[in-house]
Amino acid sequence: MGDNKRLGFIGLGLMGNGMARLLIKAGYALTVFDLDPDKMNSFKALGARLASSPKEVGAKSDVVLSSLPDSKSVRDVYLGLPEGVLQGSSPGSLLIDFSTVDPETSRDNYKAAVEKKVKYLDAPVSGGPKEAENGKLVILVGGDRGAFEESKPILDLLGSTIHYAGPSGSGNIVKLVNNMMSMGNVLIAAEAIVLGVKAGMDSQTLFNILRTSGGRSAHLEKRFPNALVRNFEPGFTVDLAKKDLTLAIEMAKNFSVPVLSAHLSQQLYSVSSALGNGKKDCVSIINLFESWAGVKFQEVKK
Repeated sequence: MGDNKRLGFIGLGLMGNGMARLLIKAGYALTVFDLDPDKMNSFKALGARLASSPKEVGAKSDVVLSSLPDSKSVRDVYLGLPEGVLQGSSPGSLLIDFSTVDPETSRDNYKAAVEKKVKYLDAPVSGGPKEAENGKLVILVGGDRGAFEESKPILDLLGSTIHYAGPSGSGNIVKLVNNMMSMGNVLIAAEAIVLGVKAGMDSQTLFNILRTSGGRSAHLEKRFPNALVRNFEPGFTVDLAKKDLTLAIEMAKNFSVPVLSAHLSQQLYSVSSALGNGKKDCVSIINLFESWAGVKFQEVKK
């Protein structure tokens, strides 16, 4: 069972849903808020208390956790006047944001929290909805070391691998660099696989060989079996890939670092989104290359 800490959770989407359910299952008293009333009501049925605003979550929680879609949402939820989390939080409380945002957003929230004697961690995650449901996320934490140690019992419920990355914003730096690599891996695998099929390889045979060869990656193993059976249900969407690559490019601009591959990747995911794949899993980027090559990567029923 959970300890006596009162927990709040804001953002009950693809990732937040599974994480919040795990906390309830562990016995924590949970107060939730989401803009979607249907999501709120589904948690009421599980015994969670519903809040009318982020401020109310802050007022009723010792620890507030959030999983939100973008930097604006994170700023609004924590800093918004008069209904932001920090307007309701008491000194000594702990705030943990699992969203993928730019480091400056996390640092601004951290500074505002410090002024109220509240602890704030940026803790973006690697993994999808399935890992969120099973407590198998990789969690990348930035902020004060003491706050990180305090958060560990909760983070250990939600993730199988927890990294302390460094001061505020560090978690987001690592996450953006990771997603540059991850989305590049998906992109080059999609391009290469379609070439192999166009050149005459059977899709299943090609995949079986590639997954044991030097070009394999975690995303090849995780996502391309779904593409093989034309399942593009979202784990990590094309639109999120586009958003995170945009954030990485902005971070690179701040440090005058050329990121040519990230620019190309961001443009191709943007094209995929414009063609209607935005809400599909990022592996649906393969549809672009298939349309250009005139072939499909799919099982052949025999």
